[in-house]
Amino acid sequence: MSDYLDSNNEELLKDFFAEAEQQVETLESNILVIENDPSNHDAIDEIFRAAHTLKGGSATVEMTELAEFCHDVEDLLDAVRSDLVEVNEPIVDVLLSGIDTIKAMLEARSNGTVYQEDVSPIVEKIKSFIPEKGGKKKEKAPVQLPAGMLGAKPAPAPAAAPAPAAGNGMPALPALSDSDYNELKGALEEGQQLWAVNVTFDESNPMNSVGGIQVFAALKNCGSVLKTVPEFEALYEDEFHFQVVYYLASASEASAIEDAAFLDDVTIGVDASLVKGGAASSLQAAEVQAPAPAAAPEPVAEPVKQAAEVQAPAPAAEKEETASESVPATTANVQQAKKSVAPAHSAVQTGSILRVDSKRVDNLMNLVSETVITKAAFNQNGLQMADLQVKLASLNSQFKEKQRQLLDAIPKIVEEVQGGASVKDVRQKFSDEYGSMASWFDSFETEFKTSSTKYRATTQNLGRISSELQEGVMKIRMVPIGTIFNRFPRVVRDLCRDLGRKVNLIIEGEDTELDKTVVDDLLDPIMHCIRNSVDHGVEPPEVRAAAGKDETGTVILRAANEGNMIVIDVIDDGEGINVEKVKEKAIKKGLISPNKVLTNQDAYNLIFLPGFSTSDKISNVSGRGVGLDVVKTMVEKLKGTITVTSEKDKGTKFSIRLPLTLAIIQGLLVRVGKEVYSIPITNVIESQRVKLDTINTIDNYEVLNVRNEVISILRLNRLFGIKNSHNGEYCFIVIVGSQEKKIGVMVDALIGEEDVVIKPLHDQFTSSPGIAGASVLGDGSVSLIIDVSQLLDLGVKQELNAQQIREEAIKNSN
Repeated sequence: MSDYLDSNNEELLKDFFAEAEQQVETLESNILVIENDPSNHDAIDEIFRAAHTLKGGSATVEMTELAEFCHDVEDLLDAVRSDLVEVNEPIVDVLLSGIDTIKAMLEARSNGTVYQEDVSPIVEKIKSFIPEKGGKKKEKAPVQLPAGMLGAKPAPAPAAAPAPAAGNGMPALPALSDSDYNELKGALEEGQQLWAVNVTFDESNPMNSVGGIQVFAALKNCGSVLKTVPEFEALYEDEFHFQVVYYLASASEASAIEDAAFLDDVTIGVDASLVKGGAASSLQAAEVQAPAPAAAPEPVAEPVKQAAEVQAPAPAAEKEETASESVPATTANVQQAKKSVAPAHSAVQTGSILRVDSKRVDNLMNLVSETVITKAAFNQNGLQMADLQVKLASLNSQFKEKQRQLLDAIPKIVEEVQGGASVKDVRQKFSDEYGSMASWFDSFETEFKTSSTKYRATTQNLGRISSELQEGVMKIRMVPIGTIFNRFPRVVRDLCRDLGRKVNLIIEGEDTELDKTVVDDLLDPIMHCIRNSVDHGVEPPEVRAAAGKDETGTVILRAANEGNMIVIDVIDDGEGINVEKVKEKAIKKGLISPNKVLTNQDAYNLIFLPGFSTSDKISNVSGRGVGLDVVKTMVEKLKGTITVTSEKDKGTKFSIRLPLTLAIIQGLLVRVGKEVYSIPITNVIESQRVKLDTINTIDNYEVLNVRNEVISILRLNRLFGIKNSHNGEYCFIVIVGSQEKKIGVMVDALIGEEDVVIKPLHDQFTSSPGIAGASVLGDGSVSLIIDVSQLLDLGVKQELNAQQIREEAIKNSN
């Protein structure tokens, strides 16, 4: 527990940043919900809980600037929750601006710095929406703490029975039972003592509800907090506690503990006392000592005296003793508080964190248990096989000995027959002596078959467990794509405000699961598609109205599974792609010749070229030609494809197809010479066995006619410089495709389809063209994995160069 609240604990910071990111997403998504449905109290409550959790967490890790800003946001959210403020567009705008500031603060802290921008303008704006009224804290009755009562809302004590106070003016400590005392005493380590740290808090502090957590974190520098009154969970609630008692195991002195627990503007008084026999020794020996000279400066001693006055009137002598005793500690506290500026944390590498359903982890545990059982079965089979091997060796030795005896006995038997012995008697005697040799190995054969059957069954069981284990691990890596889909309502809202559009974003299939590594890289491609749909697709409201359309356009963001692929569609109901305008822009930029004939699909594909944009002016949204080319590059990097279809005045549809995971893929194993390559099955269109003489040459390209479609042929042996050992009449052509391109890859043989585990290439192999990675096959050999998209570009160029070199060689030879 002591390590958990250490603000320099890297694991704690990682957990905090992961939790904070989730809370910020909750805040943002639910704020957009209440914009459309202000009466949704569930969303309002969720927003308030997220803000309060974020405030408490940031205070725990000593990110004061974030905690204070969250407190201001929380005040406005509380007013919304209490129906004192009506949810409207200005309220939503200021809340979203606050979310942006929180994001910036978190980013600064994660980079090891503190957010330095002035937040006072947005804080003032937030406060301007909160109606002037007596705050909740001011409406509370003055704090009265009768004997034994703790917390923020105790019942008022009768005037004739004021709450007892310790000799130092602090409120009385709660009773500690013998069982609790023994339990706490048992937790002490060598050299430690049990302290009761009695702390009172300042209710006027804007962050008074997290003061208990702040002191808890501060006391970690002195030892281990074993118990708190109220309980630790109560300190996390949105409730002010005037008094909190911390039972601390520490080897430090009382003054050091009090210095650590005193926080300027948070605490009023601190008293550390040793606990003995179930009751605290509150340093009451001071009552029988001579009072020390009251030399304390009045402003310093005043907070403690005020605390005593709130609790109960104390004799003047006690007041003087309290003031004099508290001077050194309190002065030190003030000096320490001035120095206690929270340092910026060093940059935290948050890494990639997965939130996994416990049922999936339980399933893995069950599979691991089955693996252990299967391992035991294999061990047992191994012992049985070892026993059988010993038995076989023994039987073989006995058999050879019997065989030697038989060979030695044959001459004697022949002599007996020649001497007139009955053949029948000799045969019977021979059968009795050596007839058992025929069934000598029968028992071994039976045991061996039984053992082999068990071995095969165990092997099959291991195969089943391995498959389920692989599937279970893959499911562990799968996360709902909604984790990124939920960010786009805010994006669309901001774009609509900037561009003057009215757009209704519809999200479908957000529960579709995808590999975490793929999800992390999908944000930018989908972002560009969404921005393109809102900017270039959906028309301004007045244009839509003139065309007879609803002024509010629709953008659909949809995800669905198709086999081992996921399809993400971004669909708008805008004006569609203007093919003529695309051609005009392409000719103007020199991307195509004016005489080139383009189909509509060819024109659609032009928008993926670098630097291409149909926007007439440059804005912060579009016009620079940077966007869809990035989408294409990133999607292809994820081993996926992107296509676009459009219909004039009906809209445009972007479709992104991706494998569910990048760790394990299905590959088609092919052989070229002595090398084995893997081609991702998602890129394979078909394969054919063809005669070599059916391959023709057109304009230096080798081509194959496949159902009246001309397919360019690429020889892998030439591309990778492999000596060709195939001299047969037939060869295999694997037709692969990416985007709208197709190419036929010539290989020597097709081995089959197999699951391929992708291993990245390192060192000098990282830039190998046409290679995406490597995999280890079942026989231990290495198979390189073909990158089809690179192959399409690289292969055509190299094949053309090779054709030209061969032709020049032929000409020179003639």
